[in-house]
Amino acid sequence: MADTVKFSEEELQEVKELQRLYNAVVYQAGQYQIESMALEDKKVRVEANLEEVKNRENKLVSDLTTKYGQGSINLETGEFTPVSTDVEEVEE
Repeated sequence: MADTVKFSEEELQEVKELQRLYNAVVYQAGQYQIESMALEDKKVRVEANLEEVKNRENKLVSDLTTKYGQGSINLETGEFTPVSTDVEEVEE
């Protein structure tokens, strides 16, 4: 059997410090992974919300276009201005 050697107090402290630092990095990596997963979940929810808003917008535009035709809305006054569909003939 090989003889055991005792590390100096300085060497032992250095090994313990490296182990502490390594554990801290592993902990930080775990925190990062959890935060990353939470951020991905949030991204999915935001994308779903955006899709819902787009669908509502498309339905509203379709409904208003069917009811009033093409035009523009002044959101401040609530007035609708239709787009002129008359085509003027150009004299030659």
